[in-house]
Amino acid sequence: MKNLPKTGQRFMVLFLVILSVFLIGCLGASGKLQFNPSLLEQYRSQALSKTYNYYYCGRSTIPYAVVGIDAVHGFNDRLWFKIESKQEVYKKIGNLSELHMNSGPLTSSDILDGTGKKIGVWFSHYRYTPVRVDSETKLVEVYNPYNPNENTRGGF
Repeated sequence: MKNLPKTGQRFMVLFLVILSVFLIGCLGASGKLQFNPSLLEQYRSQALSKTYNYYYCGRSTIPYAVVGIDAVHGFNDRLWFKIESKQEVYKKIGNLSELHMNSGPLTSSDILDGTGKKIGVWFSHYRYTPVRVDSETKLVEVYNPYNPNENTRGGF
């Protein structure tokens, strides 16, 4: 950095500080889905955890996904609807839609926080969606897997 003018050095230092803060922020808010086919058997035998709060996204009769989140965690439900009864949980999973182009067979996954601890479950015909878990506030955010632009082919 000796060959850079003072303005360039300051810019480089500022850039590195901002990059470091961004990367540290990303580390504290990571989560993921981990495929777990045994959850499908728990669904079929109606043995899903009663300690989870369940939500769905999409239309009420043909949702895109159903999640169960451990009750000790908060859930950002801005695109999700709470399922009030355990019988409704099984009904929503049974009604999951596979009508969209990028969906496949019904899949189930564990929702893990940044340390790999299980904090919930995922059911959908979509295999992936981003998950964010704030380790300080214990707030979980699971994104809607449906992309309304997935069927467009670059047209107007």
